[in-house]
Amino acid sequence: MKVLIADDDRICRWTLQTALEKYGYEVVVAEDGMEAWRLYDASPCRIVVSDWMMPDVDGLGFCRKIRGRPETDYTYFIMLTIRSGTTNYHEAIDAGVDDFLTKPLDRDELLARLRVAERILGYTTQIRQLKSLLPI
Repeated sequence: MKVLIADDDRICRWTLQTALEKYGYEVVVAEDGMEAWRLYDASPCRIVVSDWMMPDVDGLGFCRKIRGRPETDYTYFIMLTIRSGTTNYHEAIDAGVDDFLTKPLDRDELLARLRVAERILGYTTQIRQLKSLLPI
């Protein structure tokens, strides 16, 4: 499965990319939210791991752009952030974020979140297939 990483921190991008490739994922990397949107718009990924605070388009703006494309298959959006607290979580959930990872990255936690993402995406695919067979 292809995963899009969006993070303006070079070390964080490298850490994420290395971990994801180790787990067998195809990885697409963007240095900021604007580049991430261009890559996504050209070839949507089913999973996105994005930093919250980036120049130009931040992680929330990037997520909102993805959610604004209802014709695209569902994308599971994981926000990577140092921000915490109920207010931040509510703001992110309202923007369409599915899950959170905190910095510094815990690779075991990343793998667990990716497994959940794949399970949910599998169910959304099944539902889409059923909807095409049955009038719902």
